Amino acid sequence: MSSRLLFNLATNHRNRSFGLLKNVQLAFKRSSATVPTTSVRIPLQPLSAGAKQRIGLWLAWSAGMTAGAVVLGGLTRLTQSGLSMTNWHWLNDMNPPRTDEAWQAEFERYKRFPEYEQMNREMSLAEFKKIYYMEFAHRMWGRATGLIFAFPACIFWYRGLFDKAMKIRVLVFGGLIAAQGALGWYMVKSGLHKDTLIDGRASVSPYRLAAHLGTAFILYSGLLWNSFKFLSKPDVYSATRVPRAWGMGVHSLLSLIFVTVVAGAFVAGLDAGLVYPTFPKMGDHWIPPEYSALSPWYRNLFENPVAVQFNHRVLGLTTTASVLAFSLASLSIKFGRRAAIARNLLAAMVILQASLGIGTLLYHVPIPMAAAHQTGSLALLSFALWLGFNLKRVPKI
Repeated sequence: MSSRLLFNLATNHRNRSFGLLKNVQLAFKRSSATVPTTSVRIPLQPLSAGAKQRIGLWLAWSAGMTAGAVVLGGLTRLTQSGLSMTNWHWLNDMNPPRTDEAWQAEFERYKRFPEYEQMNREMSLAEFKKIYYMEFAHRMWGRATGLIFAFPACIFWYRGLFDKAMKIRVLVFGGLIAAQGALGWYMVKSGLHKDTLIDGRASVSPYRLAAHLGTAFILYSGLLWNSFKFLSKPDVYSATRVPRAWGMGVHSLLSLIFVTVVAGAFVAGLDAGLVYPTFPKMGDHWIPPEYSALSPWYRNLFENPVAVQFNHRVLGLTTTASVLAFSLASLSIKFGRRAAIARNLLAAMVILQASLGIGTLLYHVPIPMAAAHQTGSLALLSFALWLGFNLKRVPKI
């Protein structure tokens, strides 16, 4: 009797447990059916005018720092200072020698490399300090550029002021800045060891110099273009309609300017501006006889100083003619006030830039004029970017 009672109690307890479990499962299914499985995406709030201005100024300041690095780099090249610092460290480079013994040790280290052996055997310690400080200033400016870009970028990112597209751009810009530092040292290394010299000349590789300069111009263009987006106020184009071909024409001018700049880097890397200091002819010839001196033929495009100077001349004159033709042909087109100002400044700048290039050639590459010529290329690119940005906002036909 007692065993049967125990059996009934166990059976009732099991049935109640199964019923409770079913109720829990049913309640869970109902609750899961009412809760969406996908997360709700909250759209990014529009930026305030103050936030736009802060981001735009940060990008413009970073672009200005990049331009300053390009100008300092050009002066470093023109004064033959780039190979004075023969090692590279993230932190140690920030402390130049402070005692006479440390300076002498650094000078003795410099004497072990090809540039001293080929060009500077008569150099004094005081002269070495001048070129050392020039290269030191260039390196420190580059690191300051990275810091000025990185710290505000982290703050803006943390505060949620970047959308997805802007986050990608910020990462790209940061990567390009880091690449600039690596490319700079990679370039310097090519002039420190005899096995990486071209034709035994104590100079950096023109290929690496062109890569270093070209990357800097790409970085500068990206920063400046994006600063326009945040700093420019809407313009009124109610009565303006422009054919799309004009926008494509500006893109072609930008490409031509960039190719001419890279060709100029090969001129600087080979000291090609000194081989034929005449204009418009090269000596007594329109096409110099040494143009095809190297074999295979394509080496002449990058390693033959005569051919490199000729190519840069042709590209420079082509750029000048193209900009002036574009400007004259578009005078009857209503671009809008800002785009018209940018077009006029671009035309004036290309004339000045061509004049500086010819003067640099005729006067055997004086440092002030050559530095102004390189700075002029930045100004020319800037006006072309400003024209392209404003023309993009004009309604198209």
